[in-house]
Amino acid sequence: MSKRYTIEIPASAMKKTGFKSNEQLELNVNHNEITIRPSKVTDQLPRIKLYWYILPAILLTVSFFIFCRNHHMRTVPITGGYSIANGSMLLSLVSGLFVFVVSFIVTKLRNNGPTRNVYWRSLPTITIACGLIIAFSFSAFFWLLGKLFMDACFDIYTSTTFVFVIIALINYLMINLALTLTSGIITNLLTIMIIGGMLFSMLTNSTRDWWKHNFSFLGTSQNPANLQFNVTLIFSGLLMIALVDYLFVNLQRKYPGVKTQLLRWLLYGEAACIAAIGLFPNDPKFHILHDRISMWLVYIMLILIVAIRWILPEVTKQFLTISYVIGAVMGAEYIIFKLANYLSLTAFELIEFALSFSWLLLLLQNIENLAQYGEQLFLVKIRDDSTDETLVGTEKQPQDEAKS
Repeated sequence: MSKRYTIEIPASAMKKTGFKSNEQLELNVNHNEITIRPSKVTDQLPRIKLYWYILPAILLTVSFFIFCRNHHMRTVPITGGYSIANGSMLLSLVSGLFVFVVSFIVTKLRNNGPTRNVYWRSLPTITIACGLIIAFSFSAFFWLLGKLFMDACFDIYTSTTFVFVIIALINYLMINLALTLTSGIITNLLTIMIIGGMLFSMLTNSTRDWWKHNFSFLGTSQNPANLQFNVTLIFSGLLMIALVDYLFVNLQRKYPGVKTQLLRWLLYGEAACIAAIGLFPNDPKFHILHDRISMWLVYIMLILIVAIRWILPEVTKQFLTISYVIGAVMGAEYIIFKLANYLSLTAFELIEFALSFSWLLLLLQNIENLAQYGEQLFLVKIRDDSTDETLVGTEKQPQDEAKS
């Protein structure tokens, strides 16, 4: 007979799962990780009723069809002024953001989903960020289709079908997002906003030699696509504030004190600087202010790296080592840029951005793990039934150790 093991799960964790005693569950082992979940796949997915996303899609698709008939359009091009691209993007934005907001509000009022830890003030920021991501994604997707199928057109019925499928798909994704919104998802939105927005600005920039100036050139009036770049930075900063709000709801409950508050306000300051760089681009009238804000962004980052040993609860040696290495590389790069004139200004700014943003994501991930202990993450034990020997686990939760 093969050996059997028992996993001891805390009662507080069981209450959050809704599992019942002797209920049959599915255990999945993948890369040294064990996941226990309901055996039915449908039980793992949010319960989204068909009419929640189909009904708005039908109403807006009918309006698209009527618009095309009134303009006597027998065929509709993929891209262009009156096209499938513009029609589906506009209608998907209206419908997708509407169902997202409604689903978010209903879930939060019922207090039965992860949105209960999201402040109401974060809703406009998250909604606009989702709208920008949809707009960027549609622009890139249909730009590619326009290159692959140049001058392609479809009849009005086929075009209407395409628009309906796209709107329904966006509605479903946005409802699912509202029902499963977590700090990890907000972090992904933040990453997509910053990286996607910058790449989109670079691709749509008609000044091909912008990199000979500096990275901030993308946000100046000399760049025709400066609006996308600046809006991306503004809402990336606001989205980061929403993420910090979300994370510190549980973190400050477990680790109250001045140090946690200081960490929170330093992150607020970092987010405010990111938004302000987009709000005050590097144009002549804002040049000095833009440079000052950029320097404060660097100063706050350095303060965080130096002080993280004392202000981040339960900080690990591995994260400290990574922090100091990144800080040293950033400092060395600055010295090389100033004294040796080895790097161009654009290269210097891009490398500094990549290092600081990577470290910031690592910091937010560490804070997320701390905030989830006792809420979504629990320490458990594995016992060998034949010897009653504990193989993995510990009695205390990390927050309990901090209090003792």
